[in-house]
Amino acid sequence: MKRIVTFLIFLLCNVATAQHIKAFYYVEPSSKNLPVFVRGNLDDKTILLYVQGGDAENGIDFGRSNYPKWKRTLEEQVAIAYFDQRGLNKPLKKIDTASINQIQNLKDIIAIAKSLKERFNARIYLFGHSNGGRHVLETLGRYPQESAFVAGGIAFNTPITTDFSSKRYNYYRPLYLKNLALEKMAHNMNTSYWEEAFEWMMDRDSIHTAEDSKRWNAYVDYAFDPTKRKIGLGMVFKTVFARPYNPIKYLNNKDNKFVGDKLWYAEKKLWDENKQTPLWAILPKIQKPILLITGRYDAISVPEEMEDAHKLIANSKLEIIQNAAHESFLDQPEAFNVLILNHLKSLP
Repeated sequence: MKRIVTFLIFLLCNVATAQHIKAFYYVEPSSKNLPVFVRGNLDDKTILLYVQGGDAENGIDFGRSNYPKWKRTLEEQVAIAYFDQRGLNKPLKKIDTASINQIQNLKDIIAIAKSLKERFNARIYLFGHSNGGRHVLETLGRYPQESAFVAGGIAFNTPITTDFSSKRYNYYRPLYLKNLALEKMAHNMNTSYWEEAFEWMMDRDSIHTAEDSKRWNAYVDYAFDPTKRKIGLGMVFKTVFARPYNPIKYLNNKDNKFVGDKLWYAEKKLWDENKQTPLWAILPKIQKPILLITGRYDAISVPEEMEDAHKLIANSKLEIIQNAAHESFLDQPEAFNVLILNHLKSLP
């Protein structure tokens, strides 16, 4: 009996001392720009600043709805901060269009990271999925001095090329399909199908046309069926009715479309005028420790791209998760979470 009582007291003490936080604030309170939602365990004084994948997507809704299922996994060990990009959650006429650009986005990431460090006295790691991973790498590469206080970066399922990069369609995606077909044939998996895919890709070696792109997608989609996240009523409630701001404006989505279109066309203009600096040129400038993760069957962030990126970043590690696609954190959550936590533990 005495042992049971002692054990219960031990458990209660651990629960009492665990520093779980849940906070919401604006980095720019006067204009209500850059809302930040922080949740998780601060015992280790570590915060992952999550950078959402798509431009003009609501990162806070992503976290509050627990779409990635981190609330009872990663957030039991570290805290994660989610934010919404500049310009979101506002009527269109109140959006400062001059500030909607990719450079400002990178500077905003630094400002948010700095606010987290000051508020919570924690180590800050930039933690980005898909296009958000590009922002992580660009922030650390373009602004090494301004981001010197950041402890490191994690970019997962991150494409290094963009929609406007010829290298994506002339080299990396054709190479991905050829390697995939060879791997499947080596394991005697539907050999005739993958022989056809390999020969088709060898014949053209490019997927620039809409027809070729459609067929390429059909081949690579056949290789793996990714996990599909079910959207429950609880998730809807948290993202619409329990928002800490603008619950009604969520439904029209005009701010997201406006900001997303402005960012997309601005980037296209830079590429058309040959003024855009490819991410490849920025990667060697990164001085912080970087963890790169992708799924073996990620047809957006293909492993071949990540392997070349890994070679260009001096202090980087690359992990390719088997049986996972573009949302590797859903396809293989345990493997993904172990990689994140082990990486954080390995750093000083």
